[in-house]
Amino acid sequence: MEADLKHLWEYSLPKVRASEEEVVQAEKQLGFRLPESYRSFLLAANGWPNFTQNVTIFSTRDLVGGPLYDSVRILLDLPECVEAMAMDGVIAEEHFLVAASELEDTVFLMGKPGTTSEGKVVWYADGQVIDRYDDFHDFYMAMLEYNKNDARELREENGLPPRLMPGEKGYRPPRFEDDEPKTDAQAREA
Repeated sequence: MEADLKHLWEYSLPKVRASEEEVVQAEKQLGFRLPESYRSFLLAANGWPNFTQNVTIFSTRDLVGGPLYDSVRILLDLPECVEAMAMDGVIAEEHFLVAASELEDTVFLMGKPGTTSEGKVVWYADGQVIDRYDDFHDFYMAMLEYNKNDARELREENGLPPRLMPGEKGYRPPRFEDDEPKTDAQAREA
């Protein structure tokens, strides 16, 4: 966000975790148990708007309906989209949505349980498969790497000095004033 001086994208924090009950309710509506990698994510964060650029990771509510789901579902139900995915070995009815963009034809689909694609994530955009991931965790980590690369590029484009990114050797997360150790005098004043 700091490097995005032109405000190309919106930035959000992940949503508060889903309860086990919310996950189970979504599973009942879907008719299957969610793959563990995605289920674990939902129990840690119940969706994440603008996780990477303008892509939102679906919450338990998004999985079963809502504006984003409905707009993306219309795209995925088009015969030409179903045919294009099939040409890349992605059988639409064997997948469900886990993330999508409101602004672009970009979706991330996960294989339903009992299919040959069970638990795997497919990135589909602009009429073709962009990439495939072994599970939700693999997808999530890959998107974090894309985010880091975007941040590096934005820093360079905007004349900002390079900065270590999370996960890189020597990286230290920023500290907040409240996290700073207090001197004895400051502690007495508090």
